[in-house]
Amino acid sequence: MEELCRLINDKIYSSTREGYGIFYEDELLDVLPESERTRETLEAVLKKLTKGGYADVKYAKGNAFCIIGLKVYEPEDSQPAEAPPEQDEPLQKDLKKKLLRAIFFASFAGGALGSFIFGLIAHAF
Repeated sequence: MEELCRLINDKIYSSTREGYGIFYEDELLDVLPESERTRETLEAVLKKLTKGGYADVKYAKGNAFCIIGLKVYEPEDSQPAEAPPEQDEPLQKDLKKKLLRAIFFASFAGGALGSFIFGLIAHAF
């Protein structure tokens, strides 16, 4: 199915860079291998291309299709897999929280100590 999608998408995408184009069933089936040239196969391929965001079928009337190619087809297995979430991320969040707490309490303690020293100096004079 991946190869069929690539063949049909190549035909559509290369022909519709300016906008929607009219394609006839025979014209699209001609790019497929002989053993796969059926209306059902064509409809399944167009459905997959539409769902994947590779093409948009404006309408299908009789044996004519109004289609635009949106992007070049890339088989699902060749797309880069999403990177697994970092295992250190929860540790980093925890470390950030601890660091923020330490900064807050150090600031608070510094303010209290400064006030205490000012009070001693003011009381002495």
